[in-house]
Order: sequence, then structure tokens, then C-alpha cells
Amino acid sequence: MNSPVIVFDTSALSKLIKGGFRLQPYLSALTCGFDVWLTAMSVDELIATPVPETRETLIAGLQCLLASGRCVWPPHEVLTLLCTKHADDPSGFDWRKVDIRAVRYERAIVDREFTDDLCDTQLLEQRSVEKQYMDFWLDLRSRLQPLLGSEREGRPRSYGQAAEIARTGKVLIGLAKPLYERGSKIGINHDDVKAFLDACPPFRAVCYGLVGSWFDVSVASQVFKKLAGRNDQMMAAYLPYCSRFATDDAKQGKRLREIAFEAQLNCDVLSYKQFLESFDVVV
Repeated sequence: MNSPVIVFDTSALSKLIKGGFRLQPYLSALTCGFDVWLTAMSVDELIATPVPETRETLIAGLQCLLASGRCVWPPHEVLTLLCTKHADDPSGFDWRKVDIRAVRYERAIVDREFTDDLCDTQLLEQRSVEKQYMDFWLDLRSRLQPLLGSEREGRPRSYGQAAEIARTGKVLIGLAKPLYERGSKIGINHDDVKAFLDACPPFRAVCYGLVGSWFDVSVASQVFKKLAGRNDQMMAAYLPYCSRFATDDAKQGKRLREIAFEAQLNCDVLSYKQFLESFDVVV
């Protein structure tokens, strides 16, 4: 019988590993009862930690968790694998059979292939990608502003309303089509991309994550500070693969629960506290 899969976002991983001896029973329970999937996105974020001693603590914790799990590729690589496989054989496509394991990351964790220069570069790359992502949606907001005006009327007031608008209109397909074409390197028509959304939950989850940024930044009546960012939204790619997803970021947890509901994904998104409480462990 396969063990249930659990995925941690970066905030939960960091808190779990830094908990040290006090959290050893939980680490032991994980290695015994779960298939722990470490995402390359979280690994990249953790190795960007500027303090070498802290970084080594985090990498050692990742190696410990690898004893009962694996690393998987970042969302954009996962989508490339899924879209390419579908383009090669649409009729025989099964997203569950596409291997997204990132053995290269596993070896890098064990062999400590993370130099100070690489970690510095990774930190700069993380900031650059996040800025480019947010700039895209802010630019779209400025272009939509003349059409939507400054009034709240006519704008979605919640992620759920935005998801409904995106699903029944052209937004969801409009986001999905170029995403598929970028991954597969071939064109796709409206009906086929709609069918792929239905057939591939990880792809559907990422598209609903993009709807989150479209709502938060481009069409909401007000752009708030400290929104769920690119990495927060893209983590949705992993929801279909796991039975539990744990995060210590309240905004990310709320958004991923919204995505799971709207995209019809069977995954429990837990806060870090809920994750700890889900174990019957005597410390």
C-alpha cells in the first residue's frame, strides 16, 4: 500500500527543520508514514538563505526528509513535462504516469552542491523572477483600468467571483492556451486546451493560480500589500499529487484552499499548526 503524499511549502519546511530536537518525533512520524515530496521550488528558496550556517541546517533537514521521499521539479518544469507528453500522445495521456521526480536535486542535497556564489545567485534570481511576475500583472492592470474604471461595481470582490468570471468567460482559456503552447512548443485550439484543463489537474491548478494573480493585482478594486506572490500561486501545481499540503503562510494557505475548491482538487491544505495537530505524538 502506498503511503500518503505530503508536500510542505518553504515556510513550513523551514519551521519544521529549525524546530530541532523538539520536532524529532514529527520527523520520525513523517519518515514512517508519509511519502514526503520536496519541491525544487522550496529547495531553491532555502538555499538562497544568505547565512551559511543556517543554510547548512536547512539542507541537512532536507536530506533527512529525503529518507522517506523525493524531490520533484519546479512548476514550470512540471508543466513542460506534462504538456510535452500530452502533445506527443493526446489520446494516451495520463498525468499520473508522467515522471516529475528531480533526481538531480536529490543528489545536490546529499552531495552539498551549493556554493556560496550559487546561493547568492539564487537569491537574486528569486527576487528578479518575482518582480517580473508582479510587473506583468501591474502592467495588465494599467491597460485594463480604462475599461474597468475606478469603481468597485463590475469588479470581482473575491477570488471565488474572479474564478467564476474566468471560468465562464475567456480568461481561464486565455491563460491556459499560451501556457500549454510554451510547454509543448506546439499550437492548440480552444476546444483542445479546454479538454486538457479537464484531463490534467496540475495544469488546471496552475491556471487557477494565475487567476489568483489576475484578480489580486490586475482587476481587484485595490491592490493590497503582501499578496500571495508567484511562488505561492505556482505551488498549486503540487496539490493534485498530494493528500496533504502544509504551509506556515496564512495568505498562501487561504489562496491554495480557494484554488483547490475552484479547480476541484482533492487535497487538504493545512496550516503548519494543523499539520502538527494532525499527529498523535507524545513529545
